[in-house]
Amino acid sequence: MGKEDLQTEEGEREKTSKEAERATTTTMTKSSSEEKSTYYRHLFRKVGQASLFTVRAASVEWKSIRDVPLKRRLQTFFVLCWLGGLALVPLLVLPLTLFIIFGTPLSLFMVGYLSWIFFIDKSAQNGTRRRFLSWLPAWKYVRDYFPIRLIKTVDISPNRSYVFGYHPHGVISMGALVNFATYATRFDTFYPGVNVHVLTLAGNFKVPFQREFILWMGICDASRETCHNILRKGSGESILLAVGGAEESLDAFPGKYKLTLNKRKGFVRVALKAGASLVPVMSFGENELWKALPNPDGSRVRQFQERMKRLLKFTAPIIHGRGIFNYHFGLMPFRRPIHTVVGEPILIDTAYDIETEEGKRKVDEVHALYITRLRELFNKYRDEYAQGL
Repeated sequence: MGKEDLQTEEGEREKTSKEAERATTTTMTKSSSEEKSTYYRHLFRKVGQASLFTVRAASVEWKSIRDVPLKRRLQTFFVLCWLGGLALVPLLVLPLTLFIIFGTPLSLFMVGYLSWIFFIDKSAQNGTRRRFLSWLPAWKYVRDYFPIRLIKTVDISPNRSYVFGYHPHGVISMGALVNFATYATRFDTFYPGVNVHVLTLAGNFKVPFQREFILWMGICDASRETCHNILRKGSGESILLAVGGAEESLDAFPGKYKLTLNKRKGFVRVALKAGASLVPVMSFGENELWKALPNPDGSRVRQFQERMKRLLKFTAPIIHGRGIFNYHFGLMPFRRPIHTVVGEPILIDTAYDIETEEGKRKVDEVHALYITRLRELFNKYRDEYAQGL
């Protein structure tokens, strides 16, 4: 065989090998393309199924929304405005204030307003603001959202001053706000001549604009000075304290009434020093408005919340409720009734020097009596307003 024949044979083998490689590559390419095509078809099918499910779910949800009466929509709207304002206004005030000072011709007005808030105005400490916002018709929609009812058990004389003790604190004491800071549940009709100021954290009165709103509802800060200023004003002038405070809010779980009360004697001292009578108030349903993340004593959640309370002077449970357009998840409170029962006053006929031994014994005596009266109030109405407890 000649040299040319060998070269020809090698060339044919090389050509055959290349054709085989091309065929193999083509087959692999086709196989890979088919796999990708199958994958994308599967992916598109899943996306389509998920989209269809979402559309169906949304159509059902929106259909239910369309069927909601206008009155219930207004109830949701006003509760959203109230709670949203409490949460968002403090966050928006600082940038708004800086913008007004440095970016508008109203800078002198804003500086003057801030000076008036921090150095001049004492409305939050003496309760002198007129309560015209307590009459707003919008509060009736807030009342009916849950709904909230005020239960009168006995007459309360307008010729005395009173310290109302509100229990339980709940997440934000919604029953206290609606029943005692507004007239939506007819407090003024049930107890004519008794003017109750709901007391809250002093920091709320350092927030421009928001402070004016709550002051015009008769709300004041919860300092000892404020308590004495209001109670010494005379007959009918009274205060309301959520006695358990922020600590008790951490135990605000549905179906549970755990009060922080045994060591809380400050409200009794305030009442005895001013000669004011004590009124126990039990609000059934206050703890039912939100669900909270479990935080047993010693847990990391509880430790974080207690550390927050020490640093910021307030804390809050980690909560969830319903949504604006759904009934399953969100931060809106659930529509669950609140029945606030006002008990019989523990009459105090004279002021006491609470620093003396006699005064200290009287504090302990009245505190024990208050707990007994509150327990009796709870047991009397629990079957009617807290079934199953």
